Amino acid sequence: MSKKILLVLTSHDKLGDTGAATGTWLEELAASYYPLVEEGYTVDVASIAGGSAPLDPASLEAPWKTDTGQRFLDDPTAIGKVKASTKIDAIDIAPYDAIYMIGGAGTVWDFPGNAALGRALEHMHRGNKVMAGICHGVSAFLHPIAGAPIAKGRQMTAISDAEEAMVGYDKIVPILPESALRKAGATVTVAPPLEARVVRDGNLITGQNPASAGPVAKSIIEALGA
Repeated sequence: MSKKILLVLTSHDKLGDTGAATGTWLEELAASYYPLVEEGYTVDVASIAGGSAPLDPASLEAPWKTDTGQRFLDDPTAIGKVKASTKIDAIDIAPYDAIYMIGGAGTVWDFPGNAALGRALEHMHRGNKVMAGICHGVSAFLHPIAGAPIAKGRQMTAISDAEEAMVGYDKIVPILPESALRKAGATVTVAPPLEARVVRDGNLITGQNPASAGPVAKSIIEALGA
């Protein structure tokens, strides 16, 4: 039977009070999606609100959009899953072997406080199933289980405070994932800005930035094959 992976996307499309739009970062989605599909896994897409999940407009433009991103946009099956994503509270998480929180700045607004996402993560955590996150998406691991954040005591990575400052997001986003995870009790290590970094701690896999998306997918595949 094919392994089942659930990708979770943000539904938040406003970059604070800047007047700019945000959403899921295309490269993190596309470069994660294809290795998992090509491994033969069933890959489903959920979002916090369901329906058409927003993509960050900046990720659809040069220099950030790659050939893999364009492939995703041109792939009716792939982009169709984003446009008709399932609301997270309508997901039966039991059949899934892994859950993967895709990043994009919008996630820091709607991942940490969403109760349905918290319940899904708790189910995966208690079943020792694979949980992964990338970039801002790792903010989901601030959810508490039995009174303590999932991140507490774990080895992790995240979009770095330095990377946030490079684009001015440190003055916009409600939380900085690197700092927030440290405060929650995680041991967070980061690479220099824009360099790939993946950290695996048992069933928990985290990636730092868009360059880490393919390596995170590879680590998920390795974890599911172990």
